[in-house]
Amino acid sequence: MVNMIYSISYRENIVGNRDTNDLVFNIREDLQFFKEMTIGTTMIMGRKTFESLPTGGLPKRKHVIVSNKIKTIEDAKEILGEKYIENLTFINLENLEGYIKEESKVNDISVIGGAMLYSYFLEDKNLFDLVSNIYATEVERIPDIKNPVKLMGHGSLKEKCSFEVVKIGQGKDRLDNNNLVNYKVVRYFKGNI
Repeated sequence: MVNMIYSISYRENIVGNRDTNDLVFNIREDLQFFKEMTIGTTMIMGRKTFESLPTGGLPKRKHVIVSNKIKTIEDAKEILGEKYIENLTFINLENLEGYIKEESKVNDISVIGGAMLYSYFLEDKNLFDLVSNIYATEVERIPDIKNPVKLMGHGSLKEKCSFEVVKIGQGKDRLDNNNLVNYKVVRYFKGNI
């Protein structure tokens, strides 16, 4: 099974902050959902997303970095610096589809970002066809970010997929002075419920 998972300010399609490479929301319940969905999976991410993780990566998950710049362990050590950890897997975009086909035979896969990687999956038919579910935490708050990263392909998911609301909630956003924000987790999938 291949799942994409992200949180988004759905009114503006904002998924990140280009200046800081940070999340745009920090809602405990959403982070707990992310943990539950990704534990024990092979997480596929871009280099900048990996660099935004805590040093040492996330426990009980396999880390796969999609990068055309990292070709060897030496490249990884140089580019990632103190973020480098043992047992990382590196693939380039050209090999991504083949890697997913093979890896998904033995492990569930979680595609966790960033926006460029999500866009590849939403725009490339072959990659999109590999995705079983897209779990989007759609947050009502529009973050005040000078240089937002947008995921424009999110807006067309309701036309391309079936969907169901998995959860409706409210949580404190630690990036917005702990103000309560409304959110819903929507599962997008191909086919019928």
